[in-house]
Amino acid sequence: MSRDSRVSKLMSYAGDHRYLTYASLALSGISSALSVVPFYYIWLMLKEVLEIAPDYSQAVNLVHNGWMALGFTVASVLIYIAGLMCSHIAAFRIAKNIRKRTIAHAATLPPGAFDMIGSGKVRRVVQDSAGATETYLAHQMPDMVGSAVLPVAMIVMLFMFDWRLGIASMIPIALAFLAMWTMVGSRVLQEHMEVYQGALGDMNKEAVEYVRGISVVKTFQQTIDSFRNFRASIETYQKFVVKYTVWCRSRMVFFVIASDLAFATLILFALWIQGGLVWTDEFLLDFMFYVIFTPLVSVLLMRILMASNEGYIVDDALSRIDGILSMEPLSEPSEPMEPADMTVRFDDVTFTYPETDRPAVDGVSFEMRPGTVTALVGPSGSGKSTVANLACRFWDPQSGRVEVGGVDLREVGTRRLGQLTSSVFQVSNLFKDTLANNVRLGKPDATEDEIMEALRRAQCDDIVAKLSAGLDTMMGPEGMYLSGGETQRIAIARAMLKDSPIVILDEATAFADPENEYLVQKAFESLAENRTVLMIAHRLTTVRNADNICVMDDGRIVESGTHDELIARGGMYARMWDDYQRSLSWKVSGVS
Repeated sequence: MSRDSRVSKLMSYAGDHRYLTYASLALSGISSALSVVPFYYIWLMLKEVLEIAPDYSQAVNLVHNGWMALGFTVASVLIYIAGLMCSHIAAFRIAKNIRKRTIAHAATLPPGAFDMIGSGKVRRVVQDSAGATETYLAHQMPDMVGSAVLPVAMIVMLFMFDWRLGIASMIPIALAFLAMWTMVGSRVLQEHMEVYQGALGDMNKEAVEYVRGISVVKTFQQTIDSFRNFRASIETYQKFVVKYTVWCRSRMVFFVIASDLAFATLILFALWIQGGLVWTDEFLLDFMFYVIFTPLVSVLLMRILMASNEGYIVDDALSRIDGILSMEPLSEPSEPMEPADMTVRFDDVTFTYPETDRPAVDGVSFEMRPGTVTALVGPSGSGKSTVANLACRFWDPQSGRVEVGGVDLREVGTRRLGQLTSSVFQVSNLFKDTLANNVRLGKPDATEDEIMEALRRAQCDDIVAKLSAGLDTMMGPEGMYLSGGETQRIAIARAMLKDSPIVILDEATAFADPENEYLVQKAFESLAENRTVLMIAHRLTTVRNADNICVMDDGRIVESGTHDELIARGGMYARMWDDYQRSLSWKVSGVS
């Protein structure tokens, strides 16, 4: 990405604050130009000292020139600070706008997209990538303008007094710049930065997954070897960092040596120019000026190096932000259609997850009618949860139709579909808030009486009774933690409060103990009354009384019917039922 396109893209987030950015660039340039002026007054002071030595009482302009040098130095610093104030205000607003736009766009994406990207990567794009642009805008961009103005001013100063010493000072500058260009001016560095940022993103994603699974590690006393992906991401990052450091090492050493050689080069050339140690006062004056002035060279080159490196980081950050913004949101109808009833129908639906070749759901057709419970059973990976996600419109199928009341979900619209459906998934979350507000997510304007009624119907009376603050008890960190089964009952209360006509239950009893499972089942019965219910379960006892059981295998429905019909058929469901019954009677050999 070129510098102009980078700046124009950043300015597209700035709004009226772009003018503060432009002002910061102008002020930085003025500050850089003024920063070399004090050296002219220092030269005048040296000149006067050499002319009147050893009778320094004859000095008439030393104080004046000293104050002038100080004045220009202070002016340069104050103008630079003013420029930084402008750039920081603009940078904070631009970073804020980037985060707002990215989060707002992410909210329009299908929820399933976050499972594919990884929540750790999304968090890093929103937080770290926007932060990278903030640093670049607040510091590097103004410094880049200063770095462009300062060399011109420096070259003018270098050739103003003695062109021969000016050339001597330029030689190490040219060598250092060449070394710097091999590091930051090549396509290789840009490729390195892309790999570096990608490795950081993968490590962040795997770290999140590792932390989520730490309880399993502790339970089974395993080490990090149990999480090979996390370990592999760390090793990949480590290998790249070492390789990149070795690649930069010789170039950086040459850069530092060359940028610091100005003083030594100056002495050698001065001796060669004068042909010995006998120097005139005029040449000594110029030489002393160059000795004082040339250390600015290394400072300037280091500033350019850092600004160039930061540019590649920002390019990568913008690329990752664009990656989120370029993801297509769910389509919305211009005129949403209202379903005729709450019958949900899958018509030859096929869906394949991004970056995979094998369909997760392949030609699935079935119907769920109001007042009935339709169950999906089958081995892990058979496509059950994908069907639930399609029914919630977390994704849109590549072919076929998912309908409610004869209307394609794409024509119903996301907002209306959200009002029509409630979901209770295998893992339900309680937010760091009061119990009342956690349940109120189903209906933001619900009264306390409505919340209590939903909790009662969801078999949560025992949960509320043990909470000292009742509905005002804080959940989560620094509050009250509930078991998996208790959390599921709160999630069911949330769904009951929402009172949607379509209910989707995906493995909602997977982590419930027997007592909680019984209560959850009772809550299900209350929740399912007069609704269209889709239930996914591995425990076949929970779906035995379903009106229709669809058996899935390899993305297809291989058989369907009631429990008794499927048992009589002697197919896959009958085999699964026999296996399940044997598992219930399993015991450790030798234990009575």
